[in-house]
Amino acid sequence: MKQLRFGATLFGAVILAAAVVSAQAPAAGGQGGGQGAGGGRAGGGQAAAPLQNLKVFPKETTQAQILPTMRAFEGALQVECGHCHQWEGQGNPTNNFAADVKPQKEIARAMIRMVDSINQQIQAGVSATGLRTGDAVQKVTCATCHRGKPIPQVETYNPPAPAARPGGAGAPAPGGAPAGGRQ
Repeated sequence: MKQLRFGATLFGAVILAAAVVSAQAPAAGGQGGGQGAGGGRAGGGQAAAPLQNLKVFPKETTQAQILPTMRAFEGALQVECGHCHQWEGQGNPTNNFAADVKPQKEIARAMIRMVDSINQQIQAGVSATGLRTGDAVQKVTCATCHRGKPIPQVETYNPPAPAARPGGAGAPAPGGAPAGGRQ
């Protein structure tokens, strides 16, 4: 299983929070799903249009920054863009990543906020111990709970029955007779 690691910045902590959040402008100018002319890539075309409807990520987040984040969400939940976004397939002009039509998108935003808060609390708790932490503190990510499923599945743990104690009810007494029995 791949383990994803990200920096200690707020953006890094937010990256693996939950399903997909929000992305880019509707298919204006032939741009949809990151398939615009040149897409802001080196060697050609115009830069990608600014992202629209960002409610968790900083407003200046670029398409180049958001796409790896979305891919991380896809991997952690084993879903595609259409799980949270109005998405009909790669390059489809009806894709609208900015639309808030699916409840999963708002759930993802809430999960991102939750994970960010948890990671801040973990960092503060470890720092309060006086230990030198740096980037060594394990962060909670989408995969921590989701483990490749859109809805986390928590396995039930049934601990084994306690072992019989010497001298307990029904246990043989040191002389060989059951405890509390006649000799």
